[in-house]
Amino acid sequence: MKGGVKQLAAIAAVLVLQLAAIGWLIVRYERVVQSGVEVRFPCTAYDPYDPLRGRYLRTTVRSTLEESPAGNEAKPRHGLRYAFKLEPGEHGLWRVTEAATAPTGDGVWVASVPTESEYRINWSDQDKDEDYEAFRRRREAAGCRLVATFPDRLFINERIAPAAEKLLRERSDSAVAVYRVLDGEIVLVDIEIDGCGILERVRTLNGI
Repeated sequence: MKGGVKQLAAIAAVLVLQLAAIGWLIVRYERVVQSGVEVRFPCTAYDPYDPLRGRYLRTTVRSTLEESPAGNEAKPRHGLRYAFKLEPGEHGLWRVTEAATAPTGDGVWVASVPTESEYRINWSDQDKDEDYEAFRRRREAAGCRLVATFPDRLFINERIAPAAEKLLRERSDSAVAVYRVLDGEIVLVDIEIDGCGILERVRTLNGI
């Protein structure tokens, strides 16, 4: 009997911890949404479906830093993360201007954003008469540049999902991902189409 009580107590403790963890994630998310700095990046977008979590609009945002951080000209090691500094650019859009293993000063920084790298010279840049080995050496000598990839899923109501998908397909060339950033954390809060949030635009167009 005592063993059963202890087992139930252990299960209850685990459930409480899980609920507390979920609650803390929600609090953190809402804190960033309510108090974070709004930043925008041009994006490409498409609409997949998650059978466990429902419909969502998915964006692809990749911002390339042309100059790699000092001492990091080689391709980043697997699992290495950088902090990226974000600054306003043209037409209300933002850009990545600096990367470091940790923020180096004031400004809007995003920490632990998944990092990729790409060679500064693409395979399409191979000269017509240049053999493979010579081009490979030239490509590697040019070094790599870092690419920051940002959160990409915006979950939406099932009722408006079809209309949002249709609008996104029709106007994908003008899609902009809207984020909020606070204390190094970044969350996706909207996708704009022609300067208007896609959810608001769908509701207006369809009288929802």
